[in-house]
Amino acid sequence: MGCDASRSGAARAWRRRAPGHREVEHQVKIKGLPLWAWAVAALLYVGMAAAALELAWNRAIDALAEAGAHQLDLYGASLKSELGRFETMPAIVARQDSVRALLEAGPRATAALLHSVNTYLEAVNHEAGSVAVDVIDLQGSVIAASNWNQPVSFVGTNVSYRPYFKDALAHGAGRFFGIGTNTGIPGLYFASAVRDGGTPIGAAAIKISVDELESAWRRPNEAAMVIDRNGVIVISTVAAWKFTALRPITAEQQRELQASRQYAGRNVEPLRYTRIGDWGAGAWLGRFPDPRRPGHTTRYLVMSRPAPQAGDSIMVLLDVAGARRQQEVALGFVTGGFLIAGLYALYAMQRRRTIAEKLKAQDALRRANDELEATVAQRTAALTQTNERMQQEIAERKRTEARLRESQQEVVHAGKLAVLGQMAAGLTHELSQPLVAIRTLCDNARTFFERDQPAQAIANLERVSRLVDNMATLTGELKAFARKPVVERVAVSLNEAVAHARLIYDARIRSEAVQIDMRIPPGTFVCAEASQLQQVVVNLLGNALDAVRDEEKRVIVLDAVESDDTGRVLFSIADSGTGIAQEVLDHLFEPFVTTKPRGHGLGLGLAITSRIVEAFGAKIWAVNRADGGARFNIEFASAKSAKGVADGR
Repeated sequence: MGCDASRSGAARAWRRRAPGHREVEHQVKIKGLPLWAWAVAALLYVGMAAAALELAWNRAIDALAEAGAHQLDLYGASLKSELGRFETMPAIVARQDSVRALLEAGPRATAALLHSVNTYLEAVNHEAGSVAVDVIDLQGSVIAASNWNQPVSFVGTNVSYRPYFKDALAHGAGRFFGIGTNTGIPGLYFASAVRDGGTPIGAAAIKISVDELESAWRRPNEAAMVIDRNGVIVISTVAAWKFTALRPITAEQQRELQASRQYAGRNVEPLRYTRIGDWGAGAWLGRFPDPRRPGHTTRYLVMSRPAPQAGDSIMVLLDVAGARRQQEVALGFVTGGFLIAGLYALYAMQRRRTIAEKLKAQDALRRANDELEATVAQRTAALTQTNERMQQEIAERKRTEARLRESQQEVVHAGKLAVLGQMAAGLTHELSQPLVAIRTLCDNARTFFERDQPAQAIANLERVSRLVDNMATLTGELKAFARKPVVERVAVSLNEAVAHARLIYDARIRSEAVQIDMRIPPGTFVCAEASQLQQVVVNLLGNALDAVRDEEKRVIVLDAVESDDTGRVLFSIADSGTGIAQEVLDHLFEPFVTTKPRGHGLGLGLAITSRIVEAFGAKIWAVNRADGGARFNIEFASAKSAKGVADGR
């Protein structure tokens, strides 16, 4: 007891000798942590954030480069297929006896022979779907053409300056991309020499349009183009970039282009772009003019490879905005982790303060007990009992606090598990149906390849690509569940959304012998967003299929009625199932409400569907039909004006 008293006295004396120790300690600490700890934490955060941004960027660009290589394969195959359809046609025309007879007769050709050749060329052009088919004499004059009876006819036009004509006479065949001097329409020319005993007596030429090819290549957040040997963009999904050069055109090249009138006499201007840096083999990053926003630029990942046509190349530009968004997500994760760590550190410091205060209180109690024992010996027993009771109270408080901390940790853990469960359930529910469609399309594509039908197989693979893009958007639905989504409402075809849903469930509809009754008038357009409207119809059709699966009568009716007075479209999906219980019907669109057996759904599908529909400015409700089954109704805003624009195209 004397030793304790001396130590306590020494401590009090030290505190008296150092009255400013608390002020000094406060100067080197901020909220309980020293300045160096805050500096280390800040440096650690900056380093981890930079590493996360770099990792997210590299992974996103690598994935984009892989997608770009796939796109280049598809574009190269489609270009080769398109060129192969027409490349041999001039040689076939050159072997026609009437064509050879017309060139041999020259000015002495009879009107009947000329009319026969013209009608033959007209029939060939019609069957092939080309722009024009011509027969050219040795002087380069078109003496017969498929458009001989059109207001703008090529008959009489001299094309001796065109490289495809010169190459045909010199080498037997020629190929050339240019703008028509008569029509101003760009196209690709193929030519073949017409021979008489090995001596050229003229040439046959065909011109094809690339407009359909450009339309097929056009995709969002992507640009595709073909660059000729001069470095000039001749095929492009961005109209503003067409016939601009990716490399400088010299004065001599300009003179040669003017002489051949390849670009209808216009000067080729350079495309103003900036090369930022390389990315692996055959890819680089660059900034190109944004055609939708004059004066602005867009950052792209650029990839290219040689085209089937000698000297040309195919280039694809992929918007890297998605990589930036992934960087933002990575930065958010790092920041969130540091915030959680900071909160935990503050909690730990607060707990240490609490323990220190309790220890100080216990120390004060012991000192008071010692003083009482020294001054009032007669009350020792009573004070001892009081001290024991206080110790018991302190122990009980500690046990209570320990139980409270355990309860708090259990609540936090349960909250984390609930969030993870919602995310996993949403992803499973939303991705299962597109995966079934992808499997069906892949099986069909394999069958088409086995039947040597690559066109149908490629079409199926393109559908798979679109479904994969849609699945990427589905992963954002759980985030959309937590807040009201903001979408851009445009005119969307209700028929196409229903056709998309039927394609996904096509195998199931056939296997379960479900009768689908369509009552949607053609050309019904509503105000919505295309991919999200498709997801709404997929969810509702899937629920209807589940409802009739065990029924003897399996009928699903899809109906749409447009009101000119209200400007609204009422769309409904009705089934012949057992209907919905009233206690469930009142809460049907709430999260985790489901009529399915355990293990077959968590009740997120209709809640997500409701939020998507509300974002369209529409409303959804469900009722039980009088003759059995349930009907889901959605009232959309009509889009007649948008429909007119779509029909005009």
